[in-house]
Amino acid sequence: MHLWQAFDALDAESHGHTAAPSHSIACVCARVARTCPRVPRTRSLQHPAPGCQNSASGATGERGSGERMTEAVQPYAASAAPKRPVVMWDLVLTIVLLVVMIGAALLASFFAVFLAFAGDSCGASTVCDYDRMGTGMLIALVGPLVVGLLTLIAAVIVLVLRRIAFWIPIVGIVLVAAVFFGGAALTISGVEGATF
Repeated sequence: MHLWQAFDALDAESHGHTAAPSHSIACVCARVARTCPRVPRTRSLQHPAPGCQNSASGATGERGSGERMTEAVQPYAASAAPKRPVVMWDLVLTIVLLVVMIGAALLASFFAVFLAFAGDSCGASTVCDYDRMGTGMLIALVGPLVVGLLTLIAAVIVLVLRRIAFWIPIVGIVLVAAVFFGGAALTISGVEGATF
C-alpha cells in the first residue's frame, strides 16, 4: 500500500459516519510506519536544532545586541583623538614676540628709505652701480615686510594646531634683521670706495 492510500484510509476512518475501531487506526499507523522508511536522527554540531536556537537567542539576545552596539561604537571612539591643551605661557609669549617682530619689520622698512642717501657721493669722481643700489634698496624696503607677514601666518597656523610656537617670531626677527642688513650692504656696495 502506498503512503497516500494509507492516509486516505486514516482520513476515511477518522471522518466517517461510524466511529472507527481503535484496532483499525493502529493498523493504518503500522502500515504508514512500514511504508515510510525511518530516517536516523543526527544532530549537527554546526547547525543546532531550532528549539535550541530559539532558547539560546532568547537567553542571550539582550547581551548579544549590547555587544554588537559596543563593537560598532568602538571604531568611532578610537578614531576621535583627544585635542591638545592650550599652553597659556606659549600663547602669551608668542603674541608678545609677534608684536616685537612686526615692529622690527616696520622699523627696518622705514630705515631702508635712508639708503637713498648712499648715492650722494655719486658723480664725476665716483662711479656708482645704480642697478645694484636699486636692488639693495628694494630688498631692504620690502624684504622685512614679506618676512614678517610669512612669519605671522606660520605662527597663527602653529597656534591653531596647539603646538609650541614662541620660537617662530624669534626666527622671524632674525630673518628681518638679516634681510635688512643684506639689502643695505648690497646698496652700499654699489658705490665705489664706500664701506658699510
